[in-house]
Amino acid sequence: MSGSEVRGIVSDTFKRIQNRREVTKEDLLTLHFFFGSTLRKALDIYDAGMIDKRIASPSGRAIFSVGGSAAFPYIVMYHWCSCPAFSTFVRKGKPEMCKHQLAVRIADATNRVNLTTITDEELASEILEDKNSLGKSFKDRLVELEAGDEEKR
Repeated sequence: MSGSEVRGIVSDTFKRIQNRREVTKEDLLTLHFFFGSTLRKALDIYDAGMIDKRIASPSGRAIFSVGGSAAFPYIVMYHWCSCPAFSTFVRKGKPEMCKHQLAVRIADATNRVNLTTITDEELASEILEDKNSLGKSFKDRLVELEAGDEEKR
């Protein structure tokens, strides 16, 4: 099965969940087939209700904040996550989503998110100030990268 076929089946599964606003046994079996043990971890996050959705105004852009065992909540989007597993494994294609992304997709499809409206400026600030597993914000890492570039000159 090709990657595009997998993405299509998974996408269709989330569309069905969203239309019903509930997850069926068939949905769980389909997701388990593609995500294995990652699904169980995602369902733990989902069941704990640790998912906040922030919608920016006026753009309508959304990010999710997922709490859990990390010192800082992870910033999650459908196609990106600030967790170490995303940068280590998911970007290499295995699995297709980390547990945080999977939990977000399920929670958003079933409307089980804590919803907050923020400004576009607040959204940008949250993304820039997001702490990764090392406790460094994207802004801090950007400053380090720029400093490294200047040292090379």
